[in-house]
Amino acid sequence: MLLESFDLPITIVDSPDSLAHVLPTVFDVGLISIDSEFSLTGMHHCVLALLQVATHDQVWLVDPLAIPNLIRPLLLALAEIPWIVHDYSGDGIVFKRIYDVVPTSVLDTMMLARALGYPQPGLKTMAKLKLGIDIPKEEQDSNWMLRPLRESQRKYAARDAALLLPLLRELAAEAEQRRAVDTETDNRLKNLPFEIKQMLERICKYVPYNNAPHIIERIRTLGLAINAESRAKRLLDLRHLWGNEGDIAAVMELGNRWIISRVQYPPKSRDMLEKTIRNKRFCKRRIDSLWKVFTDE
Repeated sequence: MLLESFDLPITIVDSPDSLAHVLPTVFDVGLISIDSEFSLTGMHHCVLALLQVATHDQVWLVDPLAIPNLIRPLLLALAEIPWIVHDYSGDGIVFKRIYDVVPTSVLDTMMLARALGYPQPGLKTMAKLKLGIDIPKEEQDSNWMLRPLRESQRKYAARDAALLLPLLRELAAEAEQRRAVDTETDNRLKNLPFEIKQMLERICKYVPYNNAPHIIERIRTLGLAINAESRAKRLLDLRHLWGNEGDIAAVMELGNRWIISRVQYPPKSRDMLEKTIRNKRFCKRRIDSLWKVFTDE
């Protein structure tokens, strides 16, 4: 099967008017596949960069950066429709943390594939096995916070959502065949609704994670100067801000150990601070803001 056969028509949703045109069609269908792209700061700190909503013949790429105030109302509305997802445990926590939204019903194709006995049921693997296609993953870790999105990013994002409905059909057909002749598989499939319910319950109970107390407590045990705590908090804020702007170097360079080390042994000059940062392009971009942390009292 050709990869291009899964390239459904794409509509960009980046205004209240374009969103208003989408909703009636989505609710008429009554079953959607959902995928998402985030900033590269991990599920406990990231922001939503793109929301993909697909039916069997159309994909909508919703831009949260363009219509931030409409994303929670949109998700609350969509939460009443069954979602087809793949590996939702992490994405679900992000939706809960940022928007306090948990869908009423999901069917996770990764969990279904695992119930069928596939040991590594990632989307790329399952698309190859069940749909006979190779999904290019070059854009997987690209910067989804930059605008405009490249055409290759749009295609990648739309395709991941578009694949879920045909993948579900293939997995459901396999499940129907195997459960009649394989007792072990039948038992796992019978347990799948319970596992999905447990996943959604875990998501509902999620409490936002904050690594700042861990760092601050570590600084306190070191008996450092009182301004060490405030400096650490400012560095954490900068890492969070820059990371959610899509600057992955901020996450890589300003690690917890780096922050603790810098407040424990404050650089005496800008040159000394520069020497602690390996990524020279990041250093050139951010050194003024970082140095200010150590000169503003």
